[in-house]
Amino acid sequence: MIAKLFYLTTPAPNRYVVNFQLFGSDELLSIEISKAHLTNVIIDGASLALREVHHRVPEIPATETEHEHDRRQQPA
Repeated sequence: MIAKLFYLTTPAPNRYVVNFQLFGSDELLSIEISKAHLTNVIIDGASLALREVHHRVPEIPATETEHEHDRRQQPA
């Protein structure tokens, strides 16, 4: 299943609700979660999002010959 919409709301103090709509459905579903669940969503979500961004452009180490080329191009 893939969600078309997904968002969090707080209808009252200390109440946390996940709202989502699945692709192919017009029904909006809501599930109340605990503060511990919300904490895990935030921590894991931030970690996954940052990890994905970090790996979009892989680091390619420069070879020794590239370093030599750069040194020759710099004025003395």
